[in-house]
Amino acid sequence: MRTGGKNRGGETEVPARTLRECEQRLKSLLALSVDWYWEQDEEHRFVLITGEGPELLGMDPQVFVGRALWDHGAVPDGDGGSWDGHWATLHARQPFADLIVKRTGESGALRYASASGQPRFDAAGRFKGYCGIARDVTASRRAEQLLRLEHAVTLCLADADSVKMALQAAIQAICETESWEYGQYWRVDEDADVLRPDAFWVAPGAETVTARFIEESRGVVFRRGVGLIGTVWQTGQPLWVADVTQDPRVLRKELAQETGLRGAFRFAAASGGKVLGVFDFATRQLRDPDARLLQAVCIIGSQIGQFLRRKQTDERICYQATHDALTALPNRAMFSQLMNFAIHTARRYGHAFAVLFIDLDRFKIVNDTLGHEAGDTLLKEIGVRLAGCLRASDVVARLGGDEFVLLTAEVGDADQVSAVARKVLAAILRPIRIHGRDCRVTASIGISMFPADAQDEPSLMKHADIAMYLAKDKGKNNFQFYSVDTPVPSLERLALETGLRGALEQHELSLRYLARLDLRTGQVSGVEALLRWQHPDLGIVAPARFIPIAEETDLMVPIGRWVLRTACAQNVAWQRAGLAHLCMAVKLSARQFNDDSLIEHISGALEQSGMQADLLELEVAESVVMRDSERAIEVLGAIKRLGVRVALDDFGMGYAQIERYPVDTLKVDRSLIHDVIGNPEDKAVTEAIIAMGKSLSLTVVAEGVETQEQADFLREHACDAVQGYYFNKPMSAEMFATLLQQHASSMPQIRAP
Repeated sequence: MRTGGKNRGGETEVPARTLRECEQRLKSLLALSVDWYWEQDEEHRFVLITGEGPELLGMDPQVFVGRALWDHGAVPDGDGGSWDGHWATLHARQPFADLIVKRTGESGALRYASASGQPRFDAAGRFKGYCGIARDVTASRRAEQLLRLEHAVTLCLADADSVKMALQAAIQAICETESWEYGQYWRVDEDADVLRPDAFWVAPGAETVTARFIEESRGVVFRRGVGLIGTVWQTGQPLWVADVTQDPRVLRKELAQETGLRGAFRFAAASGGKVLGVFDFATRQLRDPDARLLQAVCIIGSQIGQFLRRKQTDERICYQATHDALTALPNRAMFSQLMNFAIHTARRYGHAFAVLFIDLDRFKIVNDTLGHEAGDTLLKEIGVRLAGCLRASDVVARLGGDEFVLLTAEVGDADQVSAVARKVLAAILRPIRIHGRDCRVTASIGISMFPADAQDEPSLMKHADIAMYLAKDKGKNNFQFYSVDTPVPSLERLALETGLRGALEQHELSLRYLARLDLRTGQVSGVEALLRWQHPDLGIVAPARFIPIAEETDLMVPIGRWVLRTACAQNVAWQRAGLAHLCMAVKLSARQFNDDSLIEHISGALEQSGMQADLLELEVAESVVMRDSERAIEVLGAIKRLGVRVALDDFGMGYAQIERYPVDTLKVDRSLIHDVIGNPEDKAVTEAIIAMGKSLSLTVVAEGVETQEQADFLREHACDAVQGYYFNKPMSAEMFATLLQQHASSMPQIRAP
């Protein structure tokens, strides 16, 4: 080659050294770059590829020489993988820039390249092909894809209506983005400490292949650390398996072989270091590990884990707001929603339904005598039994305290509802084992019907409540239907309970005093304080009507404290007036006896009034001390240590071992005295009680004495004292003071011993 000068055409020739220097500079630039320089001929076959960059589309770039790009299975990343748009550019001899093409390598991994080129023409303007540069952009492309995947998963979690739908959408997004044919989520069952199959997704066209795999997975569980899925649960780290048929850790290897699944990977959904579930993906292709995807799923797993934890918290809050914490039954708020839905449905389809309002009879006494823990145990068992009485379409809820309510859907008539009510009563009546002993409770049930009795939720509940009180008035342990002719007593009970809550503040309560007579002298030897209520509208309310209501509510303890303070103060007032120093007897209710502050209030009443402790006698029913003997002994002992006397009331109705209890007085129950003359059994029991009391050096008092014959019998058998209407009726403090001023001879005559 000649250098310097001009050639025959008159053009200045480029010196050979200059060309070599240009070529060297080009090679140096390419060596510093990750780009490849390429040239193609008129048929778009590569004729030159040169550079120092890494492999292109997963292959040695020289493999492309002599062939077109599309001959190697590469397709544009876009336009649905079609070359049509690019071919139009080539046929128009137009330059192009940043054409992204992709190709699936032998390992199953996608590789990406970016190419820019422009057409080449010779001096005559004839098209000679294309030239340009290309570079491998797999890393950046994967980073973009994985960012988009993370964003797609975020949208799945934000838009789904339920957790399961969110998980299915997330699985689908990962499968479609990363070319997996099958994905499944395994949920941690904390109670059983296993992983259970949950949401899944299968790519179109792969259903027949994966159907058996999915079906046989339904009953499968994984334990922590067992198998690949269990290992991910244990470690929290993702695992990739290029070929599941060759990995010894795979537990379902034979099933995978039969269904054709090969490549797989798993990752955990975790939050705060705690794994909540494991995702499992598989395909029929061999898949080499993708480090970038493994890194990305750690972020995605944390993202899903936080979503699940947040949903768990939301569901827990929602559950707590709509369910009773003790029984796990729907609460009042939830039942109200369900009731209104039932009303809407019944109206639409012309159905009827029933509301059963259930109140446990005297539960509060059981709760107070056996303790709150025992009461909670009983309520939980009742909840289980009520739920067992219902069909799937029915609802049971706890309204609070000892009140439950049932909604029986689509009932035809009252006979069907009656059958349900009888079933409920029988279920409640069965003994419940608490603290090693059988405990029985009964229930009163009130029933209202939709649409016959009411057509809105408040009215249905009100009418069922009224019917429930009617059931209580009829002796408890029964059910009653609401009627417009519901007797007044049921409505009256509602008024009594409402009025009783304000009776103390309104000064409607008062005490009456019943004398106790010494059978030897005929003189007044003591006095018992009896509670009375003057209702502003109903007049004088008998104790038998309002005391059970107070016992069943939270009113008995404050009322009992008032009685104790008032009785002590009155006794001191009589003493200061120069009257006899008598022992004042005050009954303790079951709820009072089990009140933790009982001793404090007894001491306070004595201190406040200034009364001697030995002039106070507290009466406790035999049935109360028998319910928890050990605690009763402890409480009675504490009372005795104050110097206060203790009487065992209503004695003879149970089987208390009297010698175990620190008491001073036995009170023979009035039911024994009533027939003591004509009933041999009552006579024998009364004689035995008096004899036992004497043998234990206890004072024996008979209550309910109404005839001279009864008084004579008791005197003849050495009973110490009596009280009853034969001698005097309960009277006001003023009248009782007058009685004390009278001589014993003015009292009804009792024959002297």
